[in-house]
Amino acid sequence: MERGREASSCRELTPLVPQEELLQEFQNKLTLCEPRTEVQDAENPLAVLLARERVLLAQLNILRSREPKPLLVNQELLTCVGKKELQNTNQQLEMILSCVRSRKKSLREQLDREKTWLAEEQEIENSLQDRGLEGQVVSQSLSENSALQKMKRDMERLAHRKERLLAVLGSFLDLHYPPPEEAMAASKKKRLRGSNAGGSGKLVTFHEMLECLMTRAMSSPHDPYVEVDESNWPPYVEVLLRYGLALRHPDDPRRIRLEDFHE
Repeated sequence: MERGREASSCRELTPLVPQEELLQEFQNKLTLCEPRTEVQDAENPLAVLLARERVLLAQLNILRSREPKPLLVNQELLTCVGKKELQNTNQQLEMILSCVRSRKKSLREQLDREKTWLAEEQEIENSLQDRGLEGQVVSQSLSENSALQKMKRDMERLAHRKERLLAVLGSFLDLHYPPPEEAMAASKKKRLRGSNAGGSGKLVTFHEMLECLMTRAMSSPHDPYVEVDESNWPPYVEVLLRYGLALRHPDDPRRIRLEDFHE
């Protein structure tokens, strides 16, 4: 019995050559085999390809015949491996948590900066709006002042032009329509002078007649007629009526008015 036990122990200690090792050895032999030695005709590559195909098929059979070796069932080893995996996982999660916290802190700081920037932008916008309103008020006042200044300049220009026109008109009237006394003396009609001078004594000039008609038309547009008396020299009254400068009253021929040149 002891010899049987020793034999069995010897058989257990003597390592048996597994089938995989035999197949590996066979694969190595096939790999080391030179297919050119079997092919005598170098111009025929079909034999080489067939030899290579046999080698690949042998390798495929070896790979298929292999079986995964089961792990040894050892609780201590599994516990150690599990603890190691948990530690690695814990470290990775701690790193991820640290990154997330850092990212959260940076985002919060960025948000605070964005809020501060937004408040500054709103303040600037409000300031610009206030300045815009002030600018509109100032521009409006400036435009009003400019319009007023323009109106004043226009009025001054019109007044100056009016003075020039009146001066030119006075010179024209003095040259072509002298006072009635001078006109009568030039035409040697002393009998007309005697007949007209008996009433009021002094005849008004043609310039004064036009000024009286214009003043009446401007001050009393509803009643622009002026009564013709002995102080108005009849030839000058006839000139006003004939050349369309004045019109007679339809009901009273002794009253005349200035023609409406603006209509």
